[in-house]
Amino acid sequence: MRVGTRQSRGFTLIEAAMTTAIIGIAFVSVLELFTACTKQNKVAASSTVAMMLAQHIQESLVSLPFTDPNPLSATFGAETGETLATFDDVDDFNGMTFNPPIDAGRTEIEGLDQYSQVITVTNANPARPSATGTAGSAVRVRVVVTYQANAAAPVEQVYSYSWLTMNQ
Repeated sequence: MRVGTRQSRGFTLIEAAMTTAIIGIAFVSVLELFTACTKQNKVAASSTVAMMLAQHIQESLVSLPFTDPNPLSATFGAETGETLATFDDVDDFNGMTFNPPIDAGRTEIEGLDQYSQVITVTNANPARPSATGTAGSAVRVRVVVTYQANAAAPVEQVYSYSWLTMNQ
């Protein structure tokens, strides 16, 4: 008969509690990582859609003349009676907001009602692109794409894109 020897047959309560705590902390950390990745995926998807919507506007404008084909028109912006379908030069898009957004063929895109395309066209001096003038041989087109999840949510600017269009 052995006195004073005791065989260990499992974990002590303290060891089990520490193991549970370590596994719990690791599990919570992994869940936080998944949450952060999900948020980043949403941001990336939203940015991709916004870039596509800005490119649609650029593609829509690339085939339009710089100045109005009607030599008698001195209007900067849409002429009286013009609609999206009859816009015939770049400056007609000035001040326009499209919600739902439009594609390069000027057709509304279904399913993207949370997004808006806001367009501004300003005269620009190509020698000083950061300055605007009253008349010139170039215009700066700027497209801001916004997102609003629902009517109660704030409007968020997702993407902004601008380019110069030169008079040829």
